[in-house]
Amino acid sequence: MGIAEQKLAAMGIEIGRIDRTGKGVLPFRRYKDLVFLSGHGPFDLEGKPLMQGTVGVDLTPEQGYEAARLAAIRMLATIKDAVGDLDNIDYFVKALCIFNSGGEFYDMPAQANGFSHVFTRAFGQRGQHARAAMGSGTHSRNVPFTADMVIKLKS
Repeated sequence: MGIAEQKLAAMGIEIGRIDRTGKGVLPFRRYKDLVFLSGHGPFDLEGKPLMQGTVGVDLTPEQGYEAARLAAIRMLATIKDAVGDLDNIDYFVKALCIFNSGGEFYDMPAQANGFSHVFTRAFGQRGQHARAAMGSGTHSRNVPFTADMVIKLKS
């Protein structure tokens, strides 16, 4: 277990293995030393939603933060599948965070920290990334949060 996985374990985060069989869309695509990650939400490893609803209508901002955190944990399983050892990551480049939002919920950047904090706490400065956070009207399967990301691998 590498340093990043040890830090994740100390945070109480266990990442599992993903099943890529029979899928038409890839969860990631590698190009040279970059990995482009498809949208990830708060799903379990079998693809079942861990949370559903609209932040600001059905869910509180705090629940939005948790949905973002769960999406980051789910994304870590894909990242591990893509790069093998998480210590092969040089740094995290960019994330796009999108909330299923409504009502009076306008604080997407603060709640997207649920996603970003997982990476910065586990990877330190390497986990810092550029990020956009915004709301949308609906999400697939009514999950409250989705994010995609680009990471750079060590040469």
